Parts: sequence; C-alpha cells; structure tokens
Amino acid sequence: MRVLVLGLSVLLGLTACDGSDRSARTESRTVLEFLEDPQGLEETWGRCRNDPGGIGQNVECRNAGAAKERLMMLGRERAIRSLRG
Repeated sequence: MRVLVLGLSVLLGLTACDGSDRSARTESRTVLEFLEDPQGLEETWGRCRNDPGGIGQNVECRNAGAAKERLMMLGRERAIRSLRG
C-alpha cells in the first residue's frame, strides 16, 4: 500500500510540473510578437506549413502567416512600426 501511495505521489508531482510548463503560454502569439521573435516565427511557420489542414487553421498559425506577409511587404522594421504605431 505504501508503494502505491508513494508511486501516485511521484506521478502527481511530475504531472504538476509538466502542467505548469504548458500553461505558461496559454494564449497565442500576436503578429507583433512574431515579428519581434524571428526564430519563433520560423519554427511556428514551419509547423503550420507542414500541416495546413490541421494545426495550420489555428489562431497562432494565422498570426504567423500574417507576420510572414507583413515581412514580405514591408520588411521587419516597418512592419513592427506599423503595428506599434
């Protein structure tokens, strides 16, 4: 019985640690956040492009796509200024 209680305690502790990491980012990133984080944009856009019918339809993918469009049309600095301004 003690082993079972100890095992459950460890499992719950690990689950709590894992959950806090995931909940750190509950909201999707904005277009401006993507423009200010080129590496994050490239990583997200790569995942979204790879699965356009699945995750490619979520808010984060749409925002990453909008950020890519602004980059192509305006360049990074002008795109950031246009959203801050």
